[in-house]
Amino acid sequence: MRVLPGCLHLYFISFLFSGAHGFLTWRIPTAFPVYNYSYSNLSSVSEAQAPKTARALNFSHNAIEKLTKRDLEGFEALEVLDLSYNRIRDVEPGALQSLLSLVSVNLSFNDEKLLLSGLPPHLELSPTGNASGSLQLSKYSGKSPEAALEPSVPTREPPPSRHPPVLENLNPRLRQSAGDLLRKGETNTTVFPVFPTATPRPSLCGTPINGTLDLSHSNLSKDELMLKLDEDACQAQLASVLELDISHNDLKMDLVSLFVLFLPMENVRSIDASSSNLTINILDVEAICKFPFHQLFFVNISHNPINSLDTLCLPPTIKEIDLSFTNISQIPRNFAAKLLNLENMYVQGNHFIYTASPDSGNALPACVPPPGTVHIEAISLVRTQFGTPIESLPNKVKHLGMSNCSIVELPEWFADTMEELLFLDLSHNRISALPNFSPSLQHLDISSGDIRVIPPSLKSLSNLTTFNIQNNKIAEMHAEYFPSALKSCDISKNRLKVLSLTKALGNLEHLNISGNLIARLETTDPLPALSSLDSSHNLIPELPDGLGDSLPALKYLNLLGNKISFLQRGSLPASLVELDIGDNAITTIVEDTFAPLTSLRVLTVQGRHFFCTCDSYWFVNVYMHQPQLQIRGRGDVRCSFPPDRRGSLVESSRLTLLRCSLGLQLGITAGTAALAALLLTALCWHFHGLWYIRMGWYWCMAKRRQYEKRPENKLYDAFISYSEHDAAWTKENLLERLENDRFKVCYHERDFKPGHPVLGNIFYCIENSQKVLFVLSPSFVNSCWCQYELYFAEHRVLNENLDSLIMIVLEDLPPHSVPQKFSKLRKLLRRKTYLKWSPEEHKQKLFWHQLRAVLRTTNEPLVRAENGAAQEMYELE
Repeated sequence: MRVLPGCLHLYFISFLFSGAHGFLTWRIPTAFPVYNYSYSNLSSVSEAQAPKTARALNFSHNAIEKLTKRDLEGFEALEVLDLSYNRIRDVEPGALQSLLSLVSVNLSFNDEKLLLSGLPPHLELSPTGNASGSLQLSKYSGKSPEAALEPSVPTREPPPSRHPPVLENLNPRLRQSAGDLLRKGETNTTVFPVFPTATPRPSLCGTPINGTLDLSHSNLSKDELMLKLDEDACQAQLASVLELDISHNDLKMDLVSLFVLFLPMENVRSIDASSSNLTINILDVEAICKFPFHQLFFVNISHNPINSLDTLCLPPTIKEIDLSFTNISQIPRNFAAKLLNLENMYVQGNHFIYTASPDSGNALPACVPPPGTVHIEAISLVRTQFGTPIESLPNKVKHLGMSNCSIVELPEWFADTMEELLFLDLSHNRISALPNFSPSLQHLDISSGDIRVIPPSLKSLSNLTTFNIQNNKIAEMHAEYFPSALKSCDISKNRLKVLSLTKALGNLEHLNISGNLIARLETTDPLPALSSLDSSHNLIPELPDGLGDSLPALKYLNLLGNKISFLQRGSLPASLVELDIGDNAITTIVEDTFAPLTSLRVLTVQGRHFFCTCDSYWFVNVYMHQPQLQIRGRGDVRCSFPPDRRGSLVESSRLTLLRCSLGLQLGITAGTAALAALLLTALCWHFHGLWYIRMGWYWCMAKRRQYEKRPENKLYDAFISYSEHDAAWTKENLLERLENDRFKVCYHERDFKPGHPVLGNIFYCIENSQKVLFVLSPSFVNSCWCQYELYFAEHRVLNENLDSLIMIVLEDLPPHSVPQKFSKLRKLLRRKTYLKWSPEEHKQKLFWHQLRAVLRTTNEPLVRAENGAAQEMYELE
């Protein structure tokens, strides 16, 4: 057996110097042109545009449905035609008549309804055509088909093998002749013209499509695969293969033999050989494990009975390997040295076995189990390099999938060796304590384990953004132990009772706390970046106030399967887009809680605890009909109260205003109040009530700002009230004349205090003036401020019981020009003597004389002034 590694090494050397040829060196005779169009997805023979000089055409494994005369026109030299494994239903009569050189036609495994009629006289059904699915035509000439197809040129013996004879001991199956394989294939289904004994049939070569050769799910055996990947017959096809898929076959061969078949594929990048019944070679061939692949980066050999990696022989260029579900029980020490460039490694679904090495210097008692036996209690204590099944890993690995591998703990060297690790999946293992990891780790999945405590060392993973630790036994969650860069965290299905959301989780975007025992959420600091909170299957009785304020960016919230009975106002953030509150104990959906959720688009509310009373009126009649909101589970929202509605759909409840008495009363009250208000508004409009209301309001405001006691000594002799239209006459005539006569006049443009309210200034000036002069004109009765001044002056007269009003008619006031709201002015004009300005000069002298006289008189009591005015009423014209 020692000579075998040397022989293998010699073979690989000869391989490298022979231009990457394989084991079989037989050549196709150049005088027999053959064209292979199998596996080309052809729908007709003419679509291939085959040369008319072809002597053999292979159209097997296509989608051809009909054979016509036009398809075979011009092929005068054609001798062999393979149309097996198509969908041919019809052969046009006479399609084969012109093919006088035709020797063999294979129409096996086409449509069951295929019937041949009008066959040419030189063709007849072959004897093997009676087999199930087989339909073959051949030319009968009294000699074997092999002899009929021999070329007319003198035959030559196949050249001797270029490889040493000792290679025959490598694997007897690999040196099986192509002629034997063809004869085996002929006994199955396909009958093809027999070429010289050692020449592989070109019709069996696999043809890549866009660089991909897909031979998966074909139930290929090793021998059939060797034919499809034959180095000599399929050299052109193999050289163009970039991706090879031979998964889900029944190859029953070892990896070394398999990769020898791949040697002609110099440009192959990806090989998928999963679920193909592959094994690892028993002998150690590391000395010759030097494959000439330079671009092979991906190999998938999962779901194969590999069992051990000790003698693994693969190209070192591989960057990604899938060893999942291969029955391996350990990763040996030489694994890292064999695949130095490995970056992605997946070994999930295997069963790693922990062993113990007893001390050889001490004799074992009789009761001690034999070496290699470990009690289950001691598994978690095995941390030596010899006890762990993970003895080595390439230090360039970035993605490592080791889920469901019966891992109890990681070796001590793991954190220091895996310095470039970014993704680690340790889910569905038996880990009871969180191991140490490299700070480079970004994604960690350690779900479905036995972890009880999250240690402070987790904080050291400064680059960790995704942390999945669901389905463990964690009872406490300390937010200060979590990395600040964490964005997604899943702690669902644990034993948490209290959740504290602090600023330590400031960058968290997704938090899943479903399946815990949480009874209270503590929010002490806002989380501005939190965008997803999944808390389904908890036992939270009620969310506290302020959660909505603490989670302003929350978009997805899942409270499915909790015991929440009520969601109070402010418990849900307004930024929510999707909310699930199904299967809780919630009885009503209230407007105060859900109306602020303006961004909500999806709401799930199934449950059987809802109260079908008027408290649900807003939810049933308003909220469920919002066009921008999608309500899921509305068919499962059912009533629990009142008893006569129990089990019925909430949506079908007839919660109308007539049934809800409170709403009906509010409607009637609102309608009555609206009618009353309308009537009152009409009355106020007709009787100028609005003006009186405003006047009263301004009066009260002005009175409140004045002194409680009126001044005894007046500051001014007179206050002039006039409209802006009469300002020029007032300033140039009245004001100037009075001040020349040494009267102290209050003039608003000059004497109003800046910064004080206008009404306050008016009231102040009237209260501090002996007389109030009103310059009457049509513009006066249309001025709002003049109305206020007249109103305040009249109230002063009533309060002091002293007549201090002086009326000056600057322009005539027709009776119809005085508005109704100037009723006081009308009364004053009827009962008081007023002065009238005249443009005539002699009357002006009398006007100024009378005005000076009135200003110099003291204010008389109101009653006597009215009586005197009634007796001595006169008008100056």
